Amino acid sequence: MKTYSVGICDKDSEYAGALMDYVNGRKKLGLRLHSFTGVEAVKNYLNSENLDLIITDNMQSFSISDGEYEYMGIKTVLLSEAGLEFDGEDSGEERGHVIYKYQKAERICRQIKNMLRIEKKDVRRVASTMVVYSPIGRCGKTTFAKALAQSDEVRGGLYVAMENFGTSVSGLENDVLYLIKTRSARLEEALVQQIKYEDGIYSLQLSGTFLDSHDVNVSDIDQLRTSLLQLGRYSTIVFDIGSAAIEDYKILEGFDRLYVPVLRDEVSMSKFEVFMKLLKDLGMRSLITRIITVDVPDAPYNSAEMTKKLWEVNKDENGDQ
Repeated sequence: MKTYSVGICDKDSEYAGALMDYVNGRKKLGLRLHSFTGVEAVKNYLNSENLDLIITDNMQSFSISDGEYEYMGIKTVLLSEAGLEFDGEDSGEERGHVIYKYQKAERICRQIKNMLRIEKKDVRRVASTMVVYSPIGRCGKTTFAKALAQSDEVRGGLYVAMENFGTSVSGLENDVLYLIKTRSARLEEALVQQIKYEDGIYSLQLSGTFLDSHDVNVSDIDQLRTSLLQLGRYSTIVFDIGSAAIEDYKILEGFDRLYVPVLRDEVSMSKFEVFMKLLKDLGMRSLITRIITVDVPDAPYNSAEMTKKLWEVNKDENGDQ
């Protein structure tokens, strides 16, 4: 289970310490609370570490972006002394971006977890889009992406290849990316023609080389996702993106879930740390919060071992959220 790091910045140090002791003493919550005396202390901490959420009793030093408070790209929520204690299970969602300070600690934790939820549930959604990306080579990225697509038992999944190099020379003649860039009316027809069914999964190869995919921007990927969803054929769409296939990491922000396969040897972990540091330097700490790391087993994507791994990953994501 992923443990989320939450910063509490409150003038009442006794209150902050008591809440921190409560949260950190219950590991099953999946939360780790860090107490700060002021915004400067938060800034110093973020120079080397990361937070997934900040709760504070004073918003004066925090900025507003897209209607939400944030600090250095991290969502920030008001810890308010004014308000009423709600009895409902979803009080955190009902109260929006405010946490009532003097309610039961277990309810505060529930509100925090509601605010940290990566995937927003929407009954109107008919499909989810996922991306598998990793700065590490030979980590099982493609195998895991195919396993995600193959495991969909609703209407089936679609595997979308955006690797550094495709596995078929025919991809060099693929004009899907061109049709996306030009917003062509022929895009939907081309997508249907290019989607193939083989080895138990539907797949789409976008291009033969990263030289083509480097021209793709956030708007282009949004257009592609929208077009694939409008086909209405797949309830899971999984993008397999190579480490060199995109120039703008903001492309990764538009997906419902972001999986990053990892290896545990020293060199691979160093590469992962460099990747995380790069995201921080780019002001993309919110993307770090959404990363789901995966140790991919050395097994075929349709094997029992991979099915077990998918079950474990899903349990960790949803079991204690």
